[in-house]
Amino acid sequence: MLLNEVRHLVALRGGRLHLLTGRTGDGGTAPFGPGSLHRLVPDITERNVYVCAPPAMTRTVLAGLRDLWVPARQVHAEKFGLA
Repeated sequence: MLLNEVRHLVALRGGRLHLLTGRTGDGGTAPFGPGSLHRLVPDITERNVYVCAPPAMTRTVLAGLRDLWVPARQVHAEKFGLA
């Protein structure tokens, strides 16, 4: 889905869209780790979380969500690979 379409869908539902970019490897900040996710969305355990990212990033975000005890029923992930 194109970014403008996602923005439109989020706006229709009164939601908030957070676009995160960064590296999943060692070093630097950890934009997808539990601490960063919790700072961005303090009530994350009460939210539905939709993740669409390359496999390594998806794994990192899902691990962070598990560490934060976000209920599995509230986590929705779509993995994709770059051609």
